[in-house]
Amino acid sequence: MKRKWIDLFLFYSTVMIIFSGIVLYIMPHGRVAYFTGWTFLGLGKDAWDNLHVIFGILMVIVAIWHIVVNWKVLKKYLIAKESLFSLAIVVFIIFGTVNNLQPFKAVSDFEEYVKSLWPQNKYQIPIAHGELLTLKDFCKKLGINETEALKKLKKNGISAELDETLEEIAQKNNKTPVEIYQMIKNLKKEPTIKPKFMPGSGMGRMSLEEFCKKYHIDINKAIYNLKERGIKADKKMTLREIAFKNNLTPIDIAEIASQ
Repeated sequence: MKRKWIDLFLFYSTVMIIFSGIVLYIMPHGRVAYFTGWTFLGLGKDAWDNLHVIFGILMVIVAIWHIVVNWKVLKKYLIAKESLFSLAIVVFIIFGTVNNLQPFKAVSDFEEYVKSLWPQNKYQIPIAHGELLTLKDFCKKLGINETEALKKLKKNGISAELDETLEEIAQKNNKTPVEIYQMIKNLKKEPTIKPKFMPGSGMGRMSLEEFCKKYHIDINKAIYNLKERGIKADKKMTLREIAFKNNLTPIDIAEIASQ
C-alpha cells in the first residue's frame, strides 16, 4: 500500500515538475514577463514559479519517503559499480553546466533563443521591475511630469493615483503595466545625453563578438578594456556570462568594453 501511494505521488509530482519546468524554460525573461503581464494558461510567472517550487518540495518529501521504504534494496545498489558510474555522470553534468561546456551550454543557448521569440520582447522595458514602482516614482525616474501623466491616463479612461504602483493600476483597469507605460511614454523628456545602452535590449544574450559587431567596436580593444578591469572574457562568451562571472550586469560589461 505504501509503495502504491509513493508511486502515485511521484508520478503526479513528476508530471507537474516537468510541465512547470518547460513553461519556465520557454517563458520570456522575468523583467519582460512582469512588465508585459505575460501569462500562460491564465497564470503569470510568479504562479508558475510557485507551482514548480511547491511540487519540487513535495517530490523531495516523497523521494525521502521512497528511500526509507526501499532502503534495504537501495543500500545494495549504492555499493554496486553502477553507483560509481551514476555518481560520475552526475558530477560531470554539474561540472559541465557550471562551466558552460557543450552540450550543456547548448541547452541554455536554446533557452535564450526560445525566450527571444515571444512577441512581448518587442517592448522596450524602461526600468527593471518598473511595475513595482508607484506611478510617482516611475514618472520621476523617467523624467515624466506626474500631473501630465495622470491627465493622459484619465483621458484614456484609466483610473490611477500617484501612490499606486503600475502593477496595481494595471490590474484594476484590466491592463498590463506595459500598456500603462505606452500611454504616457511620449511625455518622457529626452535626456540631453542619451545612454549608449539600455536595459531590456537583449544585449545579455549577445556574444561579445556579436555585440562588438553590432555597435562597431573593435573586438580586440573590447577584450583589452575588460582585461584592464580584471575581467577575463572570450569573444564567444555572452555578455551575461561575462557579467555573471564578475558580479556585474551586462550593461556594465557593455560600457567597459566600449570605452
